[in-house]
Amino acid sequence: MADFLLPVNPQSSVPLYEQIITGLEDAILAGQYDDGPLPSTRRLAEALGVSRNTVLTAYDRLMEQGLIATIPRRGLYVSSEAVVRMRAARRTSRSATRPIDWEARLPEPPPTPVHRDPAWSRAPFPFVVGQPDPGMFPTGAWERAQREAVRQDGLSRVIGDAGQADDPQLVRQLCEHVLPSRGISAEPNQVMITLGSTHALHLLASVLVRPGSVVLVEDPGYPDARTIMQMAGADVVPGRVDEDGLVVEDLPADLHGAELVYVTPSHQYPTGATMSASRREELLRRAGAADAVVIEDDYDPEMTFRGIPAVAVRALDDEDRVVYLGSFSKLLAPGLRLGYVVASPALVEAMRARSRYVLRHPPGPMQRALARMIASRDLARHVRRIRAHYQGLYEEMTRAIERHVRWGPQPVPRGGLARWITGPPGLDAGQLAVDLRRQGVLLDPGEPYWTTRPTPRHHLRLGYQVMPLDRIDEGVRRVAAAVEDQVRPRLVPPPTRKLDVPLRGRSS
Repeated sequence: MADFLLPVNPQSSVPLYEQIITGLEDAILAGQYDDGPLPSTRRLAEALGVSRNTVLTAYDRLMEQGLIATIPRRGLYVSSEAVVRMRAARRTSRSATRPIDWEARLPEPPPTPVHRDPAWSRAPFPFVVGQPDPGMFPTGAWERAQREAVRQDGLSRVIGDAGQADDPQLVRQLCEHVLPSRGISAEPNQVMITLGSTHALHLLASVLVRPGSVVLVEDPGYPDARTIMQMAGADVVPGRVDEDGLVVEDLPADLHGAELVYVTPSHQYPTGATMSASRREELLRRAGAADAVVIEDDYDPEMTFRGIPAVAVRALDDEDRVVYLGSFSKLLAPGLRLGYVVASPALVEAMRARSRYVLRHPPGPMQRALARMIASRDLARHVRRIRAHYQGLYEEMTRAIERHVRWGPQPVPRGGLARWITGPPGLDAGQLAVDLRRQGVLLDPGEPYWTTRPTPRHHLRLGYQVMPLDRIDEGVRRVAAAVEDQVRPRLVPPPTRKLDVPLRGRSS
C-alpha cells in the first residue's frame, strides 16, 4: 500500500480530490502504474485517510481525461496513449533544460531590404509602393469568374492534382489575348504559370545559377532579384541606370562575364525609366555576343500613361535567349500571387521539374478564374478602368513634384505607379522617412535599391497607387519641405557675426 501513498494535505486550500488527481498524474508519468492496475477506490481512500467519494471523484476526472480506463474483471489501468499526450503537454508547458541551438544551425537570414509598414492604410499620406487600392479591385468580376471556375462540368480538372501542368485554358488565354498586346508570340509549351515574379525568379535562379555565376543587375534595381541571385550563389555586378534605363553602352563587351542579365525595361525598378529602343537592341546584340540569358521582368507595362507601351525585349529576340516574366499583381492584386514565364520550352520544362518539389502548381481554381476573366473581357475592361484612375494620380503627382521640388529637375517617367526622387547631396533619406512618419507621411528611402557600395543615401521613392488624389499635393509639399529642412544647414553658410571686441587704447 505504500507504493501508492500520495502527498495529501487536509489543511491546503486545494480540494482533496484535486490533490489526488495531481499526485496520481505524477505517479503515472513516472511509470509507477505501467505494469499493473491502480489501487481500488476503497484501498486508496483507506491509505490516504479520505472518504471513498473523494477518491471516486478523482478517478472520475481522470477517466474523463482518458488517462485511465476500467477493464472488466481486472480493474483500473492507465491508457498509454493518454500518457504520451500528457507528457507532450507537460514538455511544452515548461522550459527545456537543454534547448537546441537553432541560431547555430541556421544560415544567416536574407535581408528584407524594403520595409512595408503594416499600418499604411491608416496613414494620411501613404506614399507606399506595391500595395493595392481595395476600391479598385474588380470584386464583382472576380466573384463571377470564381463561380464559373468551379462549374461541375470542369470541376475535376480544376480541383484535381495537375502534377506539373498548368491550367490549359489560362495558358491559351495568355497566348491568344495577353502576350500579343506586348508583341510576343508564344506557344503553350513556352508558358509556365507562377506565383508571381518572385517565384519565377527563384525557379530561374535554381536552374540557371551556380556558385560563382555572374549576374548583371540594374543599379538601382529590384532588391529581391539581387537577393535571390545571391542566395543561389551568384556574384552580382551592378549596371548603371539613367533616364533611358540600363546604360548598355557603358558595359564591357563581355558584360562583366555575366551569364544572366536582369532588366526591367518597361518601367525600370525603381526609377520608372523606360529603356530606349536602341538600347533594347544593343542589349540583345551584346547578350548574344557574350552568350548571356536576359531576364525581362515586365511587371506593369499596362501602366504607361505617355506614349504607347514599348515593345517587349522578348519580341525583338531572334535567339530565344530572353526569359519574359509577367505578373497580375499590379493589374489585379499582389495577394492573388499569379504570374507567368515565357521562355524556351527546354527552360520551361526544367523550371516545372524544379517547381514540382516546391509547390507542384499554383492553385487550380485561381488559374481557371483568371482564365475566365480574360476570356469574358472582364480583365480588359478592368485594365481600362484602372489605367484611367492611375493616370489621374500620375498627372497630379507630376504637377505636385514640379510645384514643390525646387532643388533640381526630376525626370518624368512615361508611366509606373511610383516616382523616384533624387534629393540634394547630403540628404539622409532614411532619417527623412523616420521624421516624416511622425506627420503620417510614409515613403521608401532609396538606399535598399542600390547594389553600389557605399550606398547613395539621397534618393527616395514615392508611390501613389493608394494615395487619395486630393492629398497628393499636400503630401509632396511636406516631403519637399522636410528635405529642405534637413539639408539647409549643410547648404546655407551661417551668417557672419561681428565680434564685440573693445578697441585698443579706448578707456573703459
